[in-house]
Amino acid sequence: MPVIDITSDPEKLTMNIVADFAAPPERVWSVFTDPRQLERFWGPPGGPPPSPGSSSRPAASRSTG
Repeated sequence: MPVIDITSDPEKLTMNIVADFAAPPERVWSVFTDPRQLERFWGPPGGPPPSPGSSSRPAASRSTG
């Protein structure tokens, strides 16, 4: 997952990540929105999972080029 850009706004409590994934958008989205998959993907093994208050929503268009 080559990360292209990360921006954050501490006042709004937001973080935007732009990355290229070698997977279809539906698969990537399911990893970030399914708590069980996210626990396996996010952070170090055995680390705390993301907060249950976290939310994800698409904010950009898909590029296939």
